[in-house]
Amino acid sequence: MLGDTLLGLHLAQQANPREVGLLFYVASAAEDIGEALALYARYCRIVNEAVRPKLIRSAEGVAVQTKFVDLPRPFAWQNTEFVIAGLIKSLREMASRDFQPRRVTFTLARNVELPEFERFFGCPVEFSASADQMDFSTETLAIPLLTEDRHLLDTLQPICEEAAKERNTGQRTLRASVENEVQKLLPNGKANKQTVARVLGISEKALSRGLVDEGATYEKVVDHLRRSLALQYIKEPRISLSQIAWLLGYEGLTSFNNAFVRWTGRSPSTVRNVAA
Repeated sequence: MLGDTLLGLHLAQQANPREVGLLFYVASAAEDIGEALALYARYCRIVNEAVRPKLIRSAEGVAVQTKFVDLPRPFAWQNTEFVIAGLIKSLREMASRDFQPRRVTFTLARNVELPEFERFFGCPVEFSASADQMDFSTETLAIPLLTEDRHLLDTLQPICEEAAKERNTGQRTLRASVENEVQKLLPNGKANKQTVARVLGISEKALSRGLVDEGATYEKVVDHLRRSLALQYIKEPRISLSQIAWLLGYEGLTSFNNAFVRWTGRSPSTVRNVAA
């Protein structure tokens, strides 16, 4: 309604991190950025039960992945951009330093807005990636926080533990898991039931039965996901219709056009011209 395709990023830039409350203050009491990220990942559910940050450690540093519980990632792209940008803004305030991650990646396909993202994050930003993720070097993790307060941390952690337990109720549905995996596989044309079942660690029969129990079928889930993504991508003028067809896993533009007409009653070129 606002005509702002960067709403998540813009909200994060304008938000006051302290309004998050308990999560901000427990993380701000940490010694350095590395400890603050660990506290953020542990207690994030206090303020958002759907978000599940995952820290992946390596010799080079830490990667922070943003995952969702019971919420398909393709339908939460504004939320994802808000969460990732908001975390960076919060950490910069805590450290009183405009540091940069090594790299930031998003699963959504974008072209036109890339420079604005790179200006904010100060590092390479990649779209159409396999994960919503930020990479931090070991040097960045060691940056001290000016807000460090061990007494405050010792006071708040027991409260955070109790609050986190009360909100540990989110259960990922099979459909959401399938949608998240299918989105990553669509551009490679490998989003078949066999591959998705193998990635999820279950049999094809178990996958089909589980989706039926949730009132869906694999084919309907994929079709619904393609439709939702198509309606997002069609608003991006610098993503060509051929690129959209590839992102959605269609063999050619004709197959994509036919599917789009079935979904909307109009051709993709007509919808794009009206939006322009």
